Amino acid sequence: MTATPRSKSIDKHEVIKQLLRVLKKKYADVKPKAELPVLESMLYSVCLENAFPTAAEQAYQKITANFHDLNEVRVSSIFELELLFAGMDQTEWRSMRLKNVLQHVFETNYSFEFESLRRKTLELATKHLNKIKGLTWFVKAYSYHEALGSHVLPVDDRMLAALIWLGLAEPGTTPEHAAEALRGAVRKADAPVFCHLLHCFANDPQHRWAFKDLESIPKVTEDETKFDTKERLERFFSDCRAHLRAEKAAKLARKSTKHAPAAAKHAPAPRKSGSSKSKPHAVPKRAAKPVPRAHGRKGR
Repeated sequence: MTATPRSKSIDKHEVIKQLLRVLKKKYADVKPKAELPVLESMLYSVCLENAFPTAAEQAYQKITANFHDLNEVRVSSIFELELLFAGMDQTEWRSMRLKNVLQHVFETNYSFEFESLRRKTLELATKHLNKIKGLTWFVKAYSYHEALGSHVLPVDDRMLAALIWLGLAEPGTTPEHAAEALRGAVRKADAPVFCHLLHCFANDPQHRWAFKDLESIPKVTEDETKFDTKERLERFFSDCRAHLRAEKAAKLARKSTKHAPAAAKHAPAPRKSGSSKSKPHAVPKRAAKPVPRAHGRKGR
């Protein structure tokens, strides 16, 4: 389905080292989000899950720009909140998670403040966040890391697909289990940079098609297993550029085909060969001259 079995075990530390070296150059201009209060950090993570950081930032900014306060967001309908995530995937689920987080915090504290989470242990924080309906592992892990500084790896669905392709996660696992299995190979000091760059890679609009789900993960051939991570990434980016060029060419072809019938419809019909000769233009007849009227009677 995805990657072929490896002929030898993978040195995860070496893969991560090469991965960071390549991705730091590619995504040097994409900065991670600055530290936010706990509640706002959770709302941002709802926007960030399975989305590129720039798209997540745009959606997050709409929350403060389009509503008077967070209570107005809480009481808004799902349909109204979906407009915040226009152009993104799973707009309904994002809207529901947004409402559920705000509803839980409001019912617990009667305000929109959640800084008390910073004073909890990871175990107590986990029990607390598990009470919020529909909260994903990514949102929970992002909150643990931002609020508690815990050594956890926020992994979403697309990041999981990328980890499987890289050989850093087993097919069939979940984001939570993959993050837990990989945690020992990522130093705590490197975890924020690693998660940020892996997230950018997996959700990059230029090749999101490759990691949109577990079925779309590019297959790894036996020859490709001989390449190191740096070479595999370079080949992958080259294939993505070719894919984008092919998509652009196909789009232009569809566009020209779409306009061709309309142009043919308005074009003058061609004259058929062998058809009857066209009639010459009729020459207008000259008006007959009036006959002069004879005066008087003849023979008189």
